[in-house]
Amino acid sequence: MTSSPPSYPSIIRLARSGSLERAWALMAEQGLLGSASDPRAMTLQARLVKDRAKRADGADRARLFAESAAIYAKAAAVDGSSYPLINAATLSLLAGKQDASRRLAEEVLAMLDANPDEAETPYWLGATRAEALLLLGQEAEARAALRQSISRQPAAWEDHAATIGQFEMLCQELGYSGEWLNPLRPPCALEYAGLMYAEQEGTQLPEQISEWCKQENIGFAFGALAAGADILIAEAVLENGGELHAVLPCEISVFRKESVSAVHPSWRPRFDRALERAASVTILDHAAGPNSDAIIRGEAVSLGMAQQLAGQLCTGIRRLRIVGLNDDVTKYDGQEVAFIQASRSKPQSVQARQPELCAVIQDEDGVTCFASLDEAWAALQTRSQRSRMRAAIDFLPAAPNDIPGAVTTRLEAMFKCAEAGQIHATCAAAYALGSRDRDVHIESAGEMRWAGGVDPLFYLR
Repeated sequence: MTSSPPSYPSIIRLARSGSLERAWALMAEQGLLGSASDPRAMTLQARLVKDRAKRADGADRARLFAESAAIYAKAAAVDGSSYPLINAATLSLLAGKQDASRRLAEEVLAMLDANPDEAETPYWLGATRAEALLLLGQEAEARAALRQSISRQPAAWEDHAATIGQFEMLCQELGYSGEWLNPLRPPCALEYAGLMYAEQEGTQLPEQISEWCKQENIGFAFGALAAGADILIAEAVLENGGELHAVLPCEISVFRKESVSAVHPSWRPRFDRALERAASVTILDHAAGPNSDAIIRGEAVSLGMAQQLAGQLCTGIRRLRIVGLNDDVTKYDGQEVAFIQASRSKPQSVQARQPELCAVIQDEDGVTCFASLDEAWAALQTRSQRSRMRAAIDFLPAAPNDIPGAVTTRLEAMFKCAEAGQIHATCAAAYALGSRDRDVHIESAGEMRWAGGVDPLFYLR
């Protein structure tokens, strides 16, 4: 397993993605834990302790909030800035220390008034003032200050998310309704799919898709780029200023040939443009082509990625399907999927069979195949209750009796990287599991070098 020496930004990215253990480990490797003189290291450590507190309950939660508040207060004493001090104020409240919280909030407002040109972004200065006002019970003034702050840097989504998450906890603790935060949230994440042979000539389909994306405030989209509806959705998101995250079920060249050019050559340049403009491109392996199993697997991974981002940004998630006029959509019952109907330019054959996806686990007992990802995860949960086992898991578009040799080779390498109590997962397994169970926590474990190349590695909790 390889990794470059971590920088402060890389630790922050891990923390924002929820990879607390990895971020903590990197801080330990660099000797940044327990610093008494480096305010940046101190605030990072305090943030990780705060995030641990959010995952804890009862006395442990209060204790960790108090511990985080104390570290933030020490950092503020070293560098005299408002950022660690406002966090100390908020976390003191969450630890049950209301008097200390109010005193610190008053100090924050006095600090901001005395030094309006503090070396911080306009957004954070405004958000800090809003947070101090809320702690002091001045809710109306806090709302106005936060709205003004967000208007200064409207695209600072990760910063907005951090503030909104903090304000949600404060509103709950102080007995305020947090409904007013909803219009201030970052744009929604979208998981999408649709007809390859969606008729667009002489229809309003592109306009319908674009209008729906605007109404739902879509800012981030996850899905494939097959000819037809996929590309229409991707183009609408990009034209409306959103981010596209392409998830392809097989190699680009194969996908371009079979799911784009084969429909009509005119789709190919549109596919290439969308791919070039994508903020990220995830290519899933172990599928020879875009067959139905590979597509179903890709949709599960896209949904998991969308849900993960929505959680990180404290925003909503939407799902969209472009369907035929007479298509049966009952399989989506209870899944909160939106539909736009379209005419088909050509009949699209659909195989009437159950998908043959499977999952493979490597643990101390060897390799075990399961007929579904849900069965594999249930087995891991049962085994983990018995001991601090270590394991690795992959999610495949193949029947349990047709596992490629490369899969078992990679699983063995992943298993060797795992420590006691750790479950390592491939990209496909991690995000597909996340799409089924929102209580599954996905953390980056860096990259793993194995015989097949270099792959991203994930922890599951």
